[in-house]
Amino acid sequence: MNRLFFLLTFVVPTICTAQSAPESRSTSPLRWDAPELERSVAVRDGRTGRTIAFSQLLDDLAKADAVFLGELHTDETTHRVELGVYEGLADRRGGKVVLAMEMFERDVQGALDTYLAGDSSEHEFLAASRPWKNYDTAYRPLVEFAKSRELPVVASNFPRPARRSLSRLGEGATLEDLEGAARSQAPKRLYPNSPAYWRRVDNAIRGHSAMMGAKRSDDERLYSTQSLWDNSMGEACAIALDEHPGSSVLHVNGGFHSAYWDGTVRQLRLRKPDANVLTVSIVPSSNPSIADPGGAAVADYVVYAEARATDLNEGTHSVYVQQEVKYRLHVPKTARGDNKVPLLIWFVDDGLTAEDGMALWRGRLGEECAIAVLEAPYRETQDDLVEGGRWFWPDSFSSDLGSMGVATEKIWAYLLRHFPLDSTRVCIAGEGTGATVVSAVSLMSSRMEARAVAFSPRRYAKLKDIPLPLPEFRGGEPEPKKSLRLVLAAGDESWWDGELAAYEGIGFEANKTMVSQDPWLLEVERASALRAALRLSVPAPTVGSTRRHVLAETPRARHWARLLGIEEAKKREGVLVAILDEPPTDGSSDAIEVGVRPDDFKDGRRIPRCPGPFGGTTVVVLPESSPSEFVEAWKAIEGSDPLSKRSRFHRLRVAVTGGDRGLPTVLAELADKGRKNVLVIPAVFCADGETMRALKRSVRALEDQITLRWRPGLGG
Repeated sequence: MNRLFFLLTFVVPTICTAQSAPESRSTSPLRWDAPELERSVAVRDGRTGRTIAFSQLLDDLAKADAVFLGELHTDETTHRVELGVYEGLADRRGGKVVLAMEMFERDVQGALDTYLAGDSSEHEFLAASRPWKNYDTAYRPLVEFAKSRELPVVASNFPRPARRSLSRLGEGATLEDLEGAARSQAPKRLYPNSPAYWRRVDNAIRGHSAMMGAKRSDDERLYSTQSLWDNSMGEACAIALDEHPGSSVLHVNGGFHSAYWDGTVRQLRLRKPDANVLTVSIVPSSNPSIADPGGAAVADYVVYAEARATDLNEGTHSVYVQQEVKYRLHVPKTARGDNKVPLLIWFVDDGLTAEDGMALWRGRLGEECAIAVLEAPYRETQDDLVEGGRWFWPDSFSSDLGSMGVATEKIWAYLLRHFPLDSTRVCIAGEGTGATVVSAVSLMSSRMEARAVAFSPRRYAKLKDIPLPLPEFRGGEPEPKKSLRLVLAAGDESWWDGELAAYEGIGFEANKTMVSQDPWLLEVERASALRAALRLSVPAPTVGSTRRHVLAETPRARHWARLLGIEEAKKREGVLVAILDEPPTDGSSDAIEVGVRPDDFKDGRRIPRCPGPFGGTTVVVLPESSPSEFVEAWKAIEGSDPLSKRSRFHRLRVAVTGGDRGLPTVLAELADKGRKNVLVIPAVFCADGETMRALKRSVRALEDQITLRWRPGLGG
């Protein structure tokens, strides 16, 4: 965020408010109130996508015998929609509405009735009814409204005690084996769910199918928990219609149970085939006004609810804020209306930045295509103190990759709207964890026509937690032309074979090849794979190529060595460069030296400048063992200060480890002069983490006074 923007937007208004608070107005809403409901939602006809008013939704629902509200259990605005629908139906039907809830099980109906009648306290009711953990913030308003209007509420779910009894009775036990209250609280009869429903279930839990006991026949699943829930809730709604003639039943349940008019909805219709049933899918959205249903119709109505806050969920609460995804863009100067160029969208590996990715692929592809490199959304300090990117965390894997999918589609759409790009030649690619993101984005996107290439995916196990886009739910929409090519490292093949079989089952074109075992061909093969995906010419391998290598051990050193290899290949036609941990023993390759020579930095162009809105000072730290001529050469560069000549906001200083001009001394002098933004760089190609941490420890006393940034060397 721009510093001036931050000051004007956040700091100044706060100060002004503190100094001269305006008089309160009794007509104003409370400052912590959420926006009124009609402004927080957008309602669509589920089949046509047509926008309708919330009041029209209520008018339509009031004509139904039964209404199912499919929810995300923890979303705040969703719960406000449910209360709004309940109140609206009660008003339109003169109170003839029966609320039925998945959140209460049938064996607590007595406790619920006693509380609604005013014959028990809320404390007694909650102690006897096993409410969900987010009852107070999510479902209490519904129950309290029913109590205030003396309206009936039905506990619809299958009782846990009865489930435990069936489990104790063992395989083959039926409802008839239950005794006493447990039998009366269970459905009279179980109807099987549809094969399409179980296909959705299996897809949703595909990463946990062994643990969840999936892959059984539909008949064998009749006594599964999912089946018991749907049967119980469907029957409870049917009984409510019988017991309250002239009333409508409003059932609140998780969205999966009523999606596509299946599950619980189907169970009611099997018992009440003549009932007029309407379904509503409530979907949290960051921007309800432009949300698009897409695909097959999921419900009679879709309500997009502003994603604002959540209730307690797995130990935490949350609020939603707008997330900015940055990316770097290069468009060749030769691109124009009559010369459209292909587009590469690149995802770097964890630890790297968009700047790193742009340097790599602009060096390889030059002016032949446009390149967009995404910045990973999470920043974390690497072993060498550099702030690199991270794409996802295990606990938020699905939502992180979902966000990246949306971001990629928005970047793709923006670039095609505004730049001369060939929409038929788009490639999404990445390596490492970036390749894992690419695999998910290419699989899930329903808009982008693109070839995807994923080099050596890492940390990919949780991809199985993401449900596949089943073709039967596309709703007749044409599937974009897309494909995925995996370039796999040794040991990854067996895991991906199962995943690729699943992709084949839904008609997604995906294939695999293995990473070359020849390190001199790795970079050539990567470039060739992307050139082929972008439909650029792929040069034939050079026979008898000269082989050279760079020794590099850390991830940063390896990345910088790749850039060095690109430069070397441009200088010497036909040379192949490998990145190695140790030199080859057969003498087949010559080493490329990576030493730092002061003469290469005299003009300052290769010296990184300190980042920040108002610039800063770059401090180059010379190793303790540096020869005197090396030290004097760097001091001469400091004296001429090429950085300040190029920009009045930047300066260069030199420190010598172990000398009287050590890093602590130089930083203390800068602090005394009010220069508080500093980039520290050791004068080597790429230092390891231990070296960088030692430098940081040496200036720990100054960390609170100066903003320190770190770069492990002058390579790259």
